[in-house]
Amino acid sequence: AEDALAELPTSPLTITTPCGPFVGTQSSSSSNDNNELCAVSIIRAGDSLLEVMRNIVPDVPVGKILIQRDESSSEKEAKLYYSKMPPHVSSKRVLLCDPMLATGGSACAALKVLKETYGVNLENVIFVNVISCPEGLKKLAAVYPMVKIVTAWIDPILNEEKFIVPGLGDFGDRFFNTV
Repeated sequence: AEDALAELPTSPLTITTPCGPFVGTQSSSSSNDNNELCAVSIIRAGDSLLEVMRNIVPDVPVGKILIQRDESSSEKEAKLYYSKMPPHVSSKRVLLCDPMLATGGSACAALKVLKETYGVNLENVIFVNVISCPEGLKKLAAVYPMVKIVTAWIDPILNEEKFIVPGLGDFGDRFFNTV
């Protein structure tokens, strides 16, 4: 989460200390008014990253997108069930939270919702991720090259069931202890 926040634009900020002035930077997430920022969770696993974002930026407005992959299909297509965004999300910088990037289907579906339903400029989106694989990264870069991706780890492959290998299984089930 901190790495994604570090990718936000900054402006110079001078702070007077007891020993003299310090010139640093300030991002939109460090201001008292977070009108420029929004965290969007791809429910349910994305809520794990959303928790961390809210610990760092407690007053960040939150949006939710419920997308699930169709486990009965061979390609595991993403299906949209629900979305709700804060007002004026189209003018905000969006941190799209989903811990796993496998095929890229859910991320692409969420980005499509942000763009087409809510008018978000995708150049203002950072996809915040924990584990990804080359297939998902390539798809996201091909379909939405303007979206910045911040990931902690890249595992080597997807298996025939479209799970990241070695991966860690269903992140949401593990995080919420519903395995």
